[in-house]
Amino acid sequence: MSHDDKYHLYADYSIEGKGIRMAKAHEQDTIKSVMSRKVFTLTPSHRTIDALNLMIKYDIGSVPVVQKGKLVGIITERDIVREVTGSFDYLNRTLSTTAKKKVITVRPETEIWEAFTIMLKNNFRRLPVLGRGGKLVGIITDRDLFKWVVQVAYEPSIPDEIKELIRTRPLRMQEKI
Repeated sequence: MSHDDKYHLYADYSIEGKGIRMAKAHEQDTIKSVMSRKVFTLTPSHRTIDALNLMIKYDIGSVPVVQKGKLVGIITERDIVREVTGSFDYLNRTLSTTAKKKVITVRPETEIWEAFTIMLKNNFRRLPVLGRGGKLVGIITDRDLFKWVVQVAYEPSIPDEIKELIRTRPLRMQEKI
């Protein structure tokens, strides 16, 4: 079995006092509307080098670690770069020892501004999205949020070339298989 077989808008703004507040989000202003639904995952028994190879092959920046469908950790390109400079042995360790186990997540119903806040406060570029029963259902990335901002900025008259950019994604994950 190959590794591939195992891998598992609009916003209302209002000025209030000293800052800008987002009004209550509409259905399309939730994570569900912008998250990536196709997510490659690995199990804790995979090695860190497996995660790195997956990131390189599919041009992704993180790999959620799941066991029996539940998120148990995440490893990012940043984690690997920081650690590998100290020890090349790091790449041969299993994800059960190298992946972050305390993972901040969001739900599909989370309002987009909340994801922005979490990502900015924690200096994250991505957040796993968990559905019912803690099942991994997607991932929200800085790119997904950036595309949403561009769409909101151009509403109601989005130029055709911007619409195409918002609709398309770089060749990733399932498209390459």
